[in-house]
Amino acid sequence: MSAEKSSRAGPVLVYAPDRGIGDLMWHLPTFRAIAAQTPEGQVVLAARPSSRAAEVLAVEPSIASVVYARHFTGTLKGVSEVLDFWRICREVKPRAVWILEKIGRPAQAAWLAGVPERRGFGLGHKSQEQWLQGPFLPKALRPAHRLAKLAAFEVLHGLKVESREPNLKLDPKAVAAVQARFGDRLGPWLVLGVGASEPARTWPAERFAAVSQGLDDLFPTVFWLGGPNDALRVQQTVDAQPAPIPGVMARDLLACDLPLDQAAALIALSAGFLGNDSGPLNVAASVGCPAIGLMGTSPVPAYSRWLSRLDGGEGRIANISVDQAVQAVRTRFIDEAWANRDIGAA
Repeated sequence: MSAEKSSRAGPVLVYAPDRGIGDLMWHLPTFRAIAAQTPEGQVVLAARPSSRAAEVLAVEPSIASVVYARHFTGTLKGVSEVLDFWRICREVKPRAVWILEKIGRPAQAAWLAGVPERRGFGLGHKSQEQWLQGPFLPKALRPAHRLAKLAAFEVLHGLKVESREPNLKLDPKAVAAVQARFGDRLGPWLVLGVGASEPARTWPAERFAAVSQGLDDLFPTVFWLGGPNDALRVQQTVDAQPAPIPGVMARDLLACDLPLDQAAALIALSAGFLGNDSGPLNVAASVGCPAIGLMGTSPVPAYSRWLSRLDGGEGRIANISVDQAVQAVRTRFIDEAWANRDIGAA
């Protein structure tokens, strides 16, 4: 960034319009690289509300603040999106906007708001490129995965990214809360990520139960992690799980009431994770927890060294057997000497 640009008032605004927590994790190295180019070492992030970026990145040093760009539907969707991002630009008053996508509406809004520096993917989409300064990604990269586009964009704009590992920062208060609540539970802990955004990405609850029983010699404590809706779906299955010794503390615990920061802390403190292709799976990889993903539609690539995949075939997560899942966990547990992590709360 030139001295003239860096001296202008206002922050750098980065727009990541994807809706999921996993998408947010893929973008973290790019956010940090853009922030590293600024004198203040921080950016303001514009994200979708469904990404829960304000919660996930609450203690991320490179993110000064998060503003939410609403998702619109209907016949006035285009106009609404332009006006909404124009509003964001007028409120944030950025000196630069980086749009980590090819869409044209936020680019037009940034131009209308008078933002001096405007960058985006391009990818041959004139609806975006006419409002931005280059350089742009070539049209040939349109079919590429988002991770490949981010890597190419970083090179194009001189952003230094040494690793794609998200290395998500944990809130010390959340870590302390999880340690206080579950610290008496015997380890090593296994987290089962039972939630997912759609049925095609959801492995049956009874198979998770069978996996838990098949690994009872390795994990004295198994957490079933999801959201409130998942709790209603799996509660009966969890309650039916046998206790190691009749009358003693249950081995399988429902953990669907945790706020997001504490869910991330629970995963980070655990020995391993097995779960659906969802936000918690990406969080597991992002906090350095050995994670095995059960893949259905549009399987996420193994972008992290902590992440491995079981793929039952495109769109057929139900083809993954209990035996396959048990063996995948057992193999990595032995090969990698899984153990609970001791993460200080300071």
